[in-house]
Amino acid sequence: MNLLRIIMVAVLAHLALSAARLTGSLYALAQGASAFTVGVVIGLFALVPMLLAVRTGRWLDSVGSRKPFTLGTAMILAGVTLPALFPYHLADIGPLLVASVLIGTGSLFVQMTAQHLVGGRSAPGNRAADFSWLALGFSVSGLLGPVASGLLIDSVGHRGTYVAMIVVVLLQVLVLWVNRRHLTSHQAAQEAATPAPMFDLFRHRGVRDVLIATALITMAWELQSFLVPIHGTLVGLSASEIGLALGMFSFATFVIRLAMPWLSRSFNEWQVLTFTLVMATLAFALMPLSTALLPLLGVMFLLGLGLGAAQPNVMALLHERAPPGRVGEALGLRVAIINSSSVALPLVFGAAGAVAGAAAAFWGMAVLLAVGGAAAHKRARDDKPRGTVARPESGA
Repeated sequence: MNLLRIIMVAVLAHLALSAARLTGSLYALAQGASAFTVGVVIGLFALVPMLLAVRTGRWLDSVGSRKPFTLGTAMILAGVTLPALFPYHLADIGPLLVASVLIGTGSLFVQMTAQHLVGGRSAPGNRAADFSWLALGFSVSGLLGPVASGLLIDSVGHRGTYVAMIVVVLLQVLVLWVNRRHLTSHQAAQEAATPAPMFDLFRHRGVRDVLIATALITMAWELQSFLVPIHGTLVGLSASEIGLALGMFSFATFVIRLAMPWLSRSFNEWQVLTFTLVMATLAFALMPLSTALLPLLGVMFLLGLGLGAAQPNVMALLHERAPPGRVGEALGLRVAIINSSSVALPLVFGAAGAVAGAAAAFWGMAVLLAVGGAAAHKRARDDKPRGTVARPESGA
């Protein structure tokens, strides 16, 4: 499959996921579900993928792209069909809970397969640029999914919105069917009697450094999405002003990802990750001092420029530094880190903010990012020039 068609499959799957997250929560709320119940519905999108991510990566390394793409698409289709078939007043919350598991897990299969294909087909010097186009597609679907589902809910209702999602997934099925001959499939190797531990890849320095950077970037992303609304409320901003600030962050991520294919020709991946961590450090240090809308918009744009540049370069580094035949496993570890952060970090940040205040949480995160930025800068100086392929490293 060429790059455009891989991105089409991934974007259609992500469009269904982002629409289903909003539609499921609003459907449950409209039927009188509690906030805890809605939290369970949303949490299941990430919880099961978090548990399966590493095993999924190993499976992907073994069987190629056809089976994960096919199974993932089938699970998403089943997930968006259940709430459309079974009305809430008859089946209660059950279809939404099952749909969350199916859509979240199916999306895991599709997105990891797409990432594996993009990295595998790209030359080392073009890999970050190709991942930038994939990330740009995710930015578009992440914006269109909630907006389109909100408009559809108001016009055709919740079940009608799920019907629209069925159409989206059927388009994904069509793209896969047309390109079925280009999807790889090979026999899974027999598993060893004692499989490698889940975190075995942390023994490889090249992979370990990238995953630590991923953890820091994920923490920063989760913190801004969780605490910026709290900070905005404390300084007296309206809901629309807080929404504008969050929208500025999303706009900045789109801008930097649009520019990344050109920037990647001049800077290697660790140089970009250094930029990411430095920009995020500055933004978090300035966040508590931004008590009016305009300064906060500037800080959020700065933060979006930094964090938005991270994903394509993390993906490129994982493909280059993972041991042969274990790229999918490395991708799975990355997904496990991201999803576990989505589940746990709001609780940690919420507790820290309640005890020490939002400003302390922002500044504490700035310190962690500064340490990470210094380490990334050292790694950037030691890294090989762009276009060379580094062999995976073992040990410290």
